[in-house]
Amino acid sequence: MNLNRLRVLAATALTAAILALTPATGAWAADAPKLLGKFDDWAAYTYGSGNDRICYVLSEPKTMLPAGANRGDVYFMVTHRPGRGIKNEVSMRVGYPFSPTSRPFATIDNERFQMFSGVPQGGEHQFWAWLENTREEGKMVKALRAGRSMVVKGTSSRDTLTTDTYSLKGSSAAIDRIDQACR
Repeated sequence: MNLNRLRVLAATALTAAILALTPATGAWAADAPKLLGKFDDWAAYTYGSGNDRICYVLSEPKTMLPAGANRGDVYFMVTHRPGRGIKNEVSMRVGYPFSPTSRPFATIDNERFQMFSGVPQGGEHQFWAWLENTREEGKMVKALRAGRSMVVKGTSSRDTLTTDTYSLKGSSAAIDRIDQACR
C-alpha cells in the first residue's frame, strides 16, 4: 500500500466506522485521522482526543477472489476506544452488502473466528462484519500478532462467495503502536 492510498483508506475506514457505529457529531467531521506509522502490510492511526479518542490498525487484502468481482473498499481493522472501555474490537469491511444468510469468518493458521454481519441494521452496516463472540477478541488479536496470514470468507447479497487473504506481516508492531497511543 502506498502512503496516499493508506491515507484515503484510513479516512474512508474511519468515516465508515463512525457512521456505522456512533452518532455523527460536528466534532468528528472537523478532524482527520493521524498516521502513527506504517508497519509492513499494516498501518496504525489515531483519531480524536480525550474520551472520544480512537486508535486503530488497518490492512488491505493481498488477494481477493473471485478476481474482478465488483467490490468497494475492503479492509480489516482492530480498534481501541479507551473512553468507552473498548480494546481490540475486530471488524472488517468487505466492499459489498453481505447476504442476509452469510456467516462470514476469518481463519488464522488453524484457528477459525466466527463473525456476524450488520445486514439486519441496514445502511453502511451491511458492508461490515464483527467478531461474533467479543470474548474472543483478545484471542484473535493474539493470533493476528503470531500468524503469517489470515483468510476471510463471506457471501455477498448476490450469493458470490469471496475469499480475501491478508498478510499479517507488521500486524504485531502496528497493534503495539495503538496500544501505546490509546492506553
